[in-house]
Amino acid sequence: MKSSLFSLCVRLTVALLFCCGTVHAAYPTFTGTKPNGGQRGTELTLTLTGDKLADFEGIIFNSPGFAMKSVGKVEAKSVECVISIDKDVLPGNHSMRIRTKSGVSHARQFFVGPFPNVEEKEANNDFDTAQQVGFDQTIEGVVQNEDVDYFKITAKKGQRISLEADGLRLGYTTFDPYIAILDKDRFEKVNSDDTILHRQDGFCSYVAEEDGEYFILMRESSYRGGGTSFYRLHVGSFRRPEVVYPAGGKAGTTAKVRFIEHDGSTFEEDVAIPATVDENYMIYSKTEAAAPSGNPFRIMPFDNAMEVEPNNEQAKATPVTLGEPFALNGIIEAPGDVDYFKVTLKKGLKVELQAFAQLLGSPLDSVVGIYDSKGKGISSNDDGGGRRRLDSKATVTIPADGDYFVRITDHLDRGGPNYVYRIEMVASQPSLTFASPQYVVNDTHIRQFIAVPKGGRYATLVNVSRSNVSGDYKFETPNMPKGAKLLTDVLPKDLPNIPLLFEAAPDAPLGHGLVPITLKSVDPAVNVVGTLRQEFDIVRSGNVIYYTEVQDQLPVAVVEEAPYSLEIIKPTTPLVTSGVADLKVVAKRKEGFKAPIRVFMIWKPPGVSCLGEQTIPEGGTECVFNLDANAAVPAGKWNFTVMGEADAGNGRIYNASPFCEVTTGPAYLS
Repeated sequence: MKSSLFSLCVRLTVALLFCCGTVHAAYPTFTGTKPNGGQRGTELTLTLTGDKLADFEGIIFNSPGFAMKSVGKVEAKSVECVISIDKDVLPGNHSMRIRTKSGVSHARQFFVGPFPNVEEKEANNDFDTAQQVGFDQTIEGVVQNEDVDYFKITAKKGQRISLEADGLRLGYTTFDPYIAILDKDRFEKVNSDDTILHRQDGFCSYVAEEDGEYFILMRESSYRGGGTSFYRLHVGSFRRPEVVYPAGGKAGTTAKVRFIEHDGSTFEEDVAIPATVDENYMIYSKTEAAAPSGNPFRIMPFDNAMEVEPNNEQAKATPVTLGEPFALNGIIEAPGDVDYFKVTLKKGLKVELQAFAQLLGSPLDSVVGIYDSKGKGISSNDDGGGRRRLDSKATVTIPADGDYFVRITDHLDRGGPNYVYRIEMVASQPSLTFASPQYVVNDTHIRQFIAVPKGGRYATLVNVSRSNVSGDYKFETPNMPKGAKLLTDVLPKDLPNIPLLFEAAPDAPLGHGLVPITLKSVDPAVNVVGTLRQEFDIVRSGNVIYYTEVQDQLPVAVVEEAPYSLEIIKPTTPLVTSGVADLKVVAKRKEGFKAPIRVFMIWKPPGVSCLGEQTIPEGGTECVFNLDANAAVPAGKWNFTVMGEADAGNGRIYNASPFCEVTTGPAYLS
């Protein structure tokens, strides 16, 4: 009797689990790592935390040089694994995603540094119980509410003590670290709260005045904190430049670069600039003890023009003899300083002046203007430079042949040895970029990955930004996971957006690839390449964005088969101008799967409107989108696709329909 009852219970439990869908894991949540970074050239044990991790498969690293060596304990909310970091991985922030058998997570930050990790040990929240640390170490810790962490270090007279904090940039919360170096009598010798280079994360250096113990303080600037106020505090004797000058150069050349520290101290190095254009390149010292992170150095395809003092009035402007385009480089060296450059330009030329200062780590709040030979203003700009709003940007159409003068100063007439600027002055260039829209308010991460179910599909929309570019373009997707492909072929010349539909074969192995997706013109004479430019909020609180990053590669994964599939039933008649039509979507469910399915209309051609989503109810098999065409809808054949989202009992499962061709045309009668 007991055996029969037990057998019945087991059968009921299995049936209930299947009906609830918990056999289908889904869309893992990635909340953090421990530690939050590691030393390059080493292996370390990493604990990944989140939810829906029981079917963990691997990690998608956004940078080369990382590898997962082994996997240890795997649970629903945590995974232990061993990763390796190549010795050539650049210090600083990188990103990673968790891939399970059934989904892909949001990206999280992971920092690489030059030093080994040391864990903060409580209780160290009092000066007298400071934790002993050494040079060339990275302290991994957390600041609780009203917490102050103290560390002590032994230094010789004349020895440099340098600190750099990774706090806000770890991506957990709006943590604003405050760091300081104190002497044995508790007097602060130096401190740092915010920096231009790292925003809320600070860095500072102090040269010991005598042999003995010095103390390091770490806290939240307003004495707040919490369980997610993590930090990495680098301690060493490294030089920490705020900015470099010049902050960019021509690809494939050499340049003498000055590294400028907060107190105005400098050192110079001859730098061999890589041959590949890279506006996000980071430069590191090779002759001094390098900092735990680099300084921005823009590698561009054009030459530098360097200011020559005195050039603080139009009559003494630094002449620029380079052919256009070029970059104007200088330093607003003292309060009230103004720099002028003289350039010769042709009538009708449309010129963009983009000033870079705060993006480079410079405290300069630039104001840029362009004037004719008589001093008449042609164009000017204060703020509006894009990712760092205090940088300047102006676009001007040259009214006549002749000499023109570019003027730059600080908005508040400040200046100093680190007030570096770089003005890239180029004729308007053709460009083509694309990115997926933000699908949810105040969240740039939702559905910003491609998780293709075996035997199924995944769809996303991309919006296209063109500048002086026309013609049809074709998508190219190298490094796709085995068995997966992109079904979208050509971006027509007149479309502002298009659906991308990915498909995986039924026998495709589980796996992933980081895909550098691009757009190439179908006309071989056009060499403008379209690139992905997907911006992610790393730290955001409501409408306030503290820290972002831009990625140009698409994470694509093949995941387990979905418990449902969708198909659009092809209409038997065209959708005519000023007309309506029903577009039926049919769902096929696996046995036992009854959950409601949200169905998203991914894209509509110009002139066609409908609701953005419908729901197939629990146990249901279809829904209908009502298409409405306006009077200007162009005639043509259009590929429609919809994407399903369902809760399989343990999170969201996605699957998209195949393309369905819908024809639009003129009305039969008017």
